[in-house]
Amino acid sequence: MDVALVALGAILVTYGWYWGGVTESRTTAYALGAFAFMLGLGFAFGAAGSDVVGATLVAFAAVFGFLAAANAWNESAQDRTFGMFALLFAIVSFFGFMYFNDNSAPGQYTYAALLAGVVFALIFISASLVHHNRGFKNLVGWVTLFAGVVLIWFGFAEALGNGLDPL
Repeated sequence: MDVALVALGAILVTYGWYWGGVTESRTTAYALGAFAFMLGLGFAFGAAGSDVVGATLVAFAAVFGFLAAANAWNESAQDRTFGMFALLFAIVSFFGFMYFNDNSAPGQYTYAALLAGVVFALIFISASLVHHNRGFKNLVGWVTLFAGVVLIWFGFAEALGNGLDPL
């Protein structure tokens, strides 16, 4: 089981649930902060191993989780700053995708990096470029939620014997 993928998936599910308009901001902030704290501890104590790209992705995911928690706590008062960090994480995810694809990493890492890049690019668009459009934010929230479920499945893929082949 890959705890980093499961924690990032949980962050995306929780934030998607919030942006989809289902839950309250304060309860979401606590859950996001807890998952981000788990990722931060995993990064600090070497859960990502010696892989520099994997450790970088875990660190960015932890920072993004803390920013998502702060954003939810302030009830979307800082969307543009949050969107800028989503853009940075999208770029890092796309570079991670290229790295995993070139180095024949297990398929779930390659697909997870690509999926995270697309989702965070959508979050950037929703939070920074069209931040006033509540309907698009709800749509991106539901896409984020479903992407989080897929990342959780990717985290359990090896343990369930459903490892994916590389691209």
